[in-house]
Amino acid sequence: MDKERRSMEQWDVIIVGAGIAGISAARTLAEGPRRRVLLVNGESVVPYKRTKLSKHIADGEPAARFALESDAWYANHGIELRTGAAVAAIDTAGHTVTLNDGSMHRYAKLILATGARPLYPPSLARSQERFPDSFHVVRESVDIDRLRSAAARARRVLIGGMGVLAVETAAELHQLGKRVTMVGAGNQLMPRHLNPRSAELLEEMLGAREISLRFGEEILGVEPVDKGGYRVELIRDAVKTDMIVVCVGVEPYIDLARDSGLSVARGIVVDDRLMTSAPDVYAAGDCAEHDGGVLTDLWHAAEYQGVVAATNASGGDAVWDGRPFRLKCEVFGSYLLSINKPREVDGLEIVEHERDGVYQCFYFDGPMLSGAVMVDDFARAKAYQTAVQERWSRDRVVEHFLSDSPTPGDS
Repeated sequence: MDKERRSMEQWDVIIVGAGIAGISAARTLAEGPRRRVLLVNGESVVPYKRTKLSKHIADGEPAARFALESDAWYANHGIELRTGAAVAAIDTAGHTVTLNDGSMHRYAKLILATGARPLYPPSLARSQERFPDSFHVVRESVDIDRLRSAAARARRVLIGGMGVLAVETAAELHQLGKRVTMVGAGNQLMPRHLNPRSAELLEEMLGAREISLRFGEEILGVEPVDKGGYRVELIRDAVKTDMIVVCVGVEPYIDLARDSGLSVARGIVVDDRLMTSAPDVYAAGDCAEHDGGVLTDLWHAAEYQGVVAATNASGGDAVWDGRPFRLKCEVFGSYLLSINKPREVDGLEIVEHERDGVYQCFYFDGPMLSGAVMVDDFARAKAYQTAVQERWSRDRVVEHFLSDSPTPGDS
């Protein structure tokens, strides 16, 4: 055992996962004293900006085009990037990580940034088991490669879901000349992030491109058709399609943490410093579950959590304060933004403004701004996030966003 322990590679920090939470943690560590850092990247390509994938299906851009850092950056900062590697086991008592190649690594601190994986509706479980190759998701670069290949042979595409990923995927497949149908259980597009008017504007954009929207529907089952394609059973009727894309959300990837004995619920349970139930082990990004069962599934939230986890792992003192971050959707030359849109509006003051092709909606909790939604005010996109995070007063919001002349320098 002593010989085995001596042969293990020793690391100051091991980061499991190379999405934005993992990369943000690596960047934060790189800013301090030089450390030995191992970054385990489970994908076969260099770490990239995942949110670009759904925006570049049609143009065929490879994921490597959106690399978050160059190869030289990792080497220059003492970060060893293991691409195509996976963690097989974690021993939190022994502070060791075993990779899928059998190698064992000892850590002083461990950051789990394992992200999330696509959800499938329960109604599709049987169909997925019977026809696993019939469904497509939009999550990793390999998913996009597979989707593009199938789209080249398809004429009709059915997308399950009405969220931002479904909308952007629909727009890209439309650009490829496909007849796209979207199916969702709700009564509007992007219900978590858009209010009724902004959703209506988005619906008009999709409708103008003859993208069919089937609200109040659900995929109940799928059967292959002899002449090719699939017959998809919905609540009210059935439709024929050549390919099916599932975009109904994600769930935190917690398998590794659960098998390692960490406390998990829907996600990996963390405190306000992103510490898990095991000493010296942190979790950040889509895999982490915060106080009150809160999950964050936004790019910038994961990015900030990477900073918090790495700061604390390197001896600092940072707190995840639950600050809101923006979500954006870019389709057909339009830009939609949402930040902290409330689930319930009772007791809130709502101010809506629409002029010259720009729509704005502000939510005020008393005199202070608590959330916002906008369409096509791209030049001030970052200012909306700042205003909500800093809880601007109503007067300041009106002066900055609703006056006749836009304030320069916001973009």
